[in-house]
Amino acid sequence: MSNDHENPYGVDGYDATTYGDSFAEVYDQWYEGLDDADFLESIVSSLSHEPVRVLELGVGTGRLVAQWLSLRPTSGDTIVGIDSSAAMLQIANEKNFPASVSFMQGNFSEQLPIGPFDVVFIGYNTLFNVPDESALRNCISRVARALTPGGSLYIDAVIPNSTEASTLESIQTMATGEEVLATSHHDPLSQRITGTFTHLGTEHGSQVRSFAVRYFTPPQLDAIAEQSGLTLFSRYADGRQTAFTSDSYRHVSRYSPTV
Repeated sequence: MSNDHENPYGVDGYDATTYGDSFAEVYDQWYEGLDDADFLESIVSSLSHEPVRVLELGVGTGRLVAQWLSLRPTSGDTIVGIDSSAAMLQIANEKNFPASVSFMQGNFSEQLPIGPFDVVFIGYNTLFNVPDESALRNCISRVARALTPGGSLYIDAVIPNSTEASTLESIQTMATGEEVLATSHHDPLSQRITGTFTHLGTEHGSQVRSFAVRYFTPPQLDAIAEQSGLTLFSRYADGRQTAFTSDSYRHVSRYSPTV
């Protein structure tokens, strides 16, 4: 492992495209059962029937775009997704989304599609793919400038349940039935979780897929948002408006431009 001065992601050879390019071919299969449908349902419930302009950060294969369209099939919404991974976007573009949906390749901490947008959202833990605090600040500041005055930023993120350093290794069976050797290293001082998934079956040989997460606590996110001109509007433990407490392992947070 390298230090942050050598690589902002904390892992040798890792960059903004590594996760997406590495996981693209298995992403939809491995994570089809991810229990986060309540996130988009919570966003949609706050909208009128009028068309809105929507931006998804880290759109990946378009998994959440498909959910959005199923929730608002006749709304006339315009949806734009940005992702740094060409491999992810290739899969998204093969899904034959309607003309109201478009994708842009780019790092969302460095550039955003032209707004303004009524809704900007970022799915389960995707925000923590940024390498460091500077990148997060750049991202939130860009979002604040891209929102309409009445618009909102929605974030779905987890909260690590341990403050102890740890290195874990286990055999996991994915949704496809494939077995992988999963390793992870948690460094609470740098707020990083890094690791790999190594295939144990024959289809992918011994292919290794790497991930690097730089997480932020809700108070840290709130402070950065406030400095960027956004104010916390609501926070729940999930998309069903379960009360957020000190024991919550997940949060769904909505930020709006400061009046």
